[in-house]
Amino acid sequence: MRGILDNRGFDVAGVQESRDGPVLGFVIRENLRSGTIGEYLKRFSDDDLITDQTTIPQLFAILGKTKRAFVTLHREVRGIVTHADLNKPPIRVYLFGLISLLEMHLQFWVSEVYPNGSWEKGMQGARLDTAIDLQARRRQVDGAISLFDCLQFADKAQLVTAQPKMIDTLALGSKSNAKKLLGKAERLRNDLAHSQLDLVHGTSWAVLLDQVQAIEKLIHRSDQIIEEKFRQPDQSRQGGLWVFADR
Repeated sequence: MRGILDNRGFDVAGVQESRDGPVLGFVIRENLRSGTIGEYLKRFSDDDLITDQTTIPQLFAILGKTKRAFVTLHREVRGIVTHADLNKPPIRVYLFGLISLLEMHLQFWVSEVYPNGSWEKGMQGARLDTAIDLQARRRQVDGAISLFDCLQFADKAQLVTAQPKMIDTLALGSKSNAKKLLGKAERLRNDLAHSQLDLVHGTSWAVLLDQVQAIEKLIHRSDQIIEEKFRQPDQSRQGGLWVFADR
């Protein structure tokens, strides 16, 4: 069995007593020495099992603590999820959507804390020049594009983290922590956009999954604040309305 697992590049195998029988537990390749599979059988515990209804965020929390989880369907183990599966397209699509949602929230807060285009004063010269150049090129396709819509992820992150009040509001801790988190989110987005084969190059899944959970927490916090603002609109705004979708 160890030879078979080596040839297939598998670390773990489920164990059955018969071909059609239930999966009783599993063996780990590196533990296999001599004797029979039964001597190395590890029975499933509740911590080893998830259901097919487990959400992706829940899976991230689980795989942040363990290397694998066994998937049950109708109370029987029918599959396994490992860190290697987190490099597959469905997870990549989820992560890219998550980072895109984070960028939308950053753009919203920039528009809130820098009214009437005052964000331009907070932009570094080279970054502002890049946005102006992008606007000129994009206007050849869409003449109505604004300079604000040409800001990059790094620009929005820099403008938000420059405001101590925003760091407190979004519970980001310190300015350095906020910059670190948003910087890592941008690098993850770039890896996904450029089809980086291994999302954890130079780090580990435990570290990356902690970052993902921090991003999810930030988005959830921002959502809560925005929803509260909608429930209690600022009457100083025209009609007391917020126009988030149009931005």
